[in-house]
Amino acid sequence: MKRSWRRRMLLGASLLLAVGGLAGCSGGADGNKNTEGAAADEPTPISIWASLNTNVSITLKNMSEITAIKEWEKKTNIKTEFQHPAVGAETEQFNVMLASNKLPDVMFVYGDYSKLYTDGSIIKLNDLIDQYAPNLKKILDENPEVAKQLKADNGDIYAIPHLRLGKYKTFGGMFIRQDWLDELKLPQPETIAEWETVLKAFKEKKGVSAPLLYGAPPKLTTMGPAAANFLEAYGITNTIFLKDGKVAFGPVEPEFKEFLTTFHHWYQEGLIDPDFATNDQKTFDAKILSGQAGAFFTYIGGGIGRYLPALQEKEPEANLTAVQFPVVNKGDEPMFTGRSWEWSGAGATITKSNKHPEETVKALDYFFSEEGHMLKNFGVEGVTYTMKDGYPTYTDEILKNPDGLSVVQAMAKHFIANYPFVGEDDDRYNEQYYQFQQQKDAVTLFSKYSDNTLKVGLPPVSLTTEESSEYSKIMSDITTYRDEMFIKFVIGAEPLENFDKFTAQINKFNVKRAIEIQQAAVDRYNAR
Repeated sequence: MKRSWRRRMLLGASLLLAVGGLAGCSGGADGNKNTEGAAADEPTPISIWASLNTNVSITLKNMSEITAIKEWEKKTNIKTEFQHPAVGAETEQFNVMLASNKLPDVMFVYGDYSKLYTDGSIIKLNDLIDQYAPNLKKILDENPEVAKQLKADNGDIYAIPHLRLGKYKTFGGMFIRQDWLDELKLPQPETIAEWETVLKAFKEKKGVSAPLLYGAPPKLTTMGPAAANFLEAYGITNTIFLKDGKVAFGPVEPEFKEFLTTFHHWYQEGLIDPDFATNDQKTFDAKILSGQAGAFFTYIGGGIGRYLPALQEKEPEANLTAVQFPVVNKGDEPMFTGRSWEWSGAGATITKSNKHPEETVKALDYFFSEEGHMLKNFGVEGVTYTMKDGYPTYTDEILKNPDGLSVVQAMAKHFIANYPFVGEDDDRYNEQYYQFQQQKDAVTLFSKYSDNTLKVGLPPVSLTTEESSEYSKIMSDITTYRDEMFIKFVIGAEPLENFDKFTAQINKFNVKRAIEIQQAAVDRYNAR
């Protein structure tokens, strides 16, 4: 990728406002003024629908209060009004908003962008980007793979994106009680067989109830992220993926039975948390912090940043370290690592209700300028960071917050680096966000094989409206059935001898058609 903010800063490049014409952004290309008849130099009002990040909500009620957003308003002559759905009701409220036809100016979403455009909710942005987003346009021109990800099959662009162009694209994985491994003189497990040895030792020697803990978010299904990691050791995943370049569905592959056989055995042996099917975040956290969990999936930043110091407060010798994604055979490379694409899939759409699309695009493009990039990732110089030898270094306002905020909470109060928003992430944020050595080691370990995921992961394809509707209906039935049967197979309520009946039922749900739909979308994506 032809993008390196580190290189530019180390070379001493000065920070410039690279979005010409923003000072007068209350008027469009034809000089239109605000519909209220305000003077041309008054801020352009922009309403933005977006979920409120949990860490922001701890100190602020609205994203308009974030320090970087206030500065963004000054730099681009806009006035934001963020509209946040209720936590847990985002999808429902989003659908109600679309149905009501009362749309904000901007919607920041992970969405079926083509459908939103076909339904008339949003506009396409190609011409607006060409004319009013020189910074984003430069990135797309220099990085054709990013442009390919962002564009629909017909070449349309519907979102101003959140991008990850740096080296950090894998943000979570398996962590283990390293102090227990050291005490028991066991090496870190790599293969499924080695994992069984370790989990058995945790059960027998440490007497814990959840040698392997899973079932909680972030994947929000009964498979649980840890379970999926072990399934992926067999070269498949629990949904659609690429097998030898062609679309396949993991649960109907023979390797799925091998995985179920292993997990059923582990369950019988007490190596898996017996409450895996009912765990929520509260019980998940409690088992870790009470010293009942030997290994689990979590995020490098928010997970280890919470669990490690809390554990060490109770047990000073406690230690959590990252473990490489498991494999079946010694020497194999893991293929599924949770690696993100350069476009995260999140982006800001301009709705049909927006009366100032040119000004809006100009303002959003600011975050792709060097100055806007620094504001998004580091905040205001002298307040939340200072430059030391060309490196933006967070101040005590972030790293040792005087109000007692954690690093992630202080960041969320002042800028938007630790969750998706318009603009490009900066690796130097991660390098400081990951304060513990265990976190720094984890990001290196998890990134080692991350590019393998590009060979098996589905690219950011685009389905037609008809395909999307049909695919969603098919997969809704399949995923519900898959998750129910996963529990039954693992706990023994359904004998593994019935695996063929399980795959036969999935075939009856017409998984073949779902695969065909995704294969067509992949073919179109490859032809972009």
